[in-house]
Amino acid sequence: MRDFFVGRWSRRSLGGPCGGPGTGLTGTVTAMSGPRASLLRVISATVIAVVVVAGCLPSPRAASENAASSAGSGVPSARPSATPKAHLAAIAAFAERVTSGKLTYRVTFKGSVRASADNLPIAGTMDVAGADFSSSFTYDFSRDYDTLGKERVQVRGVKGKGYIKRGSKAWQAIKGFGVAHSYVPFKTVDAVEDVKYLGAVKVGGATFHKVGITGAVLLHPNTIPYRIQKEKIDLTELEVVIDDAGRPKSGAWRLWGQARIGPGNGQLQRVVYEVNLTFSKVGAKITVRRP
Repeated sequence: MRDFFVGRWSRRSLGGPCGGPGTGLTGTVTAMSGPRASLLRVISATVIAVVVVAGCLPSPRAASENAASSAGSGVPSARPSATPKAHLAAIAAFAERVTSGKLTYRVTFKGSVRASADNLPIAGTMDVAGADFSSSFTYDFSRDYDTLGKERVQVRGVKGKGYIKRGSKAWQAIKGFGVAHSYVPFKTVDAVEDVKYLGAVKVGGATFHKVGITGAVLLHPNTIPYRIQKEKIDLTELEVVIDDAGRPKSGAWRLWGQARIGPGNGQLQRVVYEVNLTFSKVGAKITVRRP
């Protein structure tokens, strides 16, 4: 049996990693023979192979530095860039239309107003041209009062001044009328941030966008006929469905407030308006004139 030398190597006796300088191991070498020598020969060869291969692998830190270097090398990523969401573009287009001061449209509304035990149907239309509006609507008392029918009310806002007409009475100027009293639905929109996204709406296979707007007063409790007093608005809520081009299509409006109806000093009653809206003639030629 051939002799096989086995022993303890020094760091100087073995070659360095991948043919580099010696590792510098020191020790003694003794001769052995027989089966034991053959077994040790295999084990020793395996140890040497492991040492050589391990010496060829980069350290974890080096590997991570290489990865970071590759990431910052300017190689384009395979991941596609995000596309702008449709509702953001729609809201931007809507805000641009509203703040231009030239938006025209007609809104048709139908719903009810509740005051204490009364629940009065209400219906009407409003033409809007920029900051000017002309609204005409009726309160229907016939369901709750046999001797009363529908009462028509008209309100206009032209060049910052307000006018109202009740039934067959003459037009009257509204004292103290200002922007806060305007019936223009989108009067509080000055920027994109004033429009809140409420979600997507599917209609006939098409996707539209529901948005919310605060501070809208499409109808005021002071227009309720028969001696309305101490009117107060607590909260309003306007939801509008717009298309991709920012055009209003439909919506819903609600108002919560208080008022005293009738003569005397009775208790204030809760007043709640709830109406559905349909928009049409967006961008059409509409002119609003003072009465």
